[in-house]
Amino acid sequence: MKLRNKVILFIYLLVLIGIIFGYSTCDERKNIYNNNDKIVQDWDSYSYMYNSRTWTGNSRDKINIKYSSFSGYDTIFILESKEDGEVTFNFDSIVNSGDFKAVLINPKKEIENILEGTEQGSKTLKLEKGKYRFKIVGRNAKGEINISINKNNNVVITNFDRN
Repeated sequence: MKLRNKVILFIYLLVLIGIIFGYSTCDERKNIYNNNDKIVQDWDSYSYMYNSRTWTGNSRDKINIKYSSFSGYDTIFILESKEDGEVTFNFDSIVNSGDFKAVLINPKKEIENILEGTEQGSKTLKLEKGKYRFKIVGRNAKGEINISINKNNNVVITNFDRN
């Protein structure tokens, strides 16, 4: 076999391996939706075809997210409660297709569902001292969500801006 043919064969094999690996990784993200052991992890694993974020509010405690082909879990806010506190999540979620939810993960790695699917409303939670993560979770989801957080002085919010 000539060197040129070996190089071409090698390139085809690399492309095939890349396709298989990329597909299995994406497929794995789609299976995460109901897997709380994965969702509570400190890191994120997600893929988007499209993702647009707009932060507003004095402390950037309001966000509008438009997304499509979203699969996996993505941290939006970190909330740190210096003492016992309280937060209210105000939300307006429109899901055009797929599965979508927003969750709050407490310091004990327990999940509290804030919303699921198309939903409008608010949810108030008492927080104990510690660090909490607010994540969105999707399975091939397309839609838009507006979230704002009302908090007392004991709670500090840090947001993640990946755009």
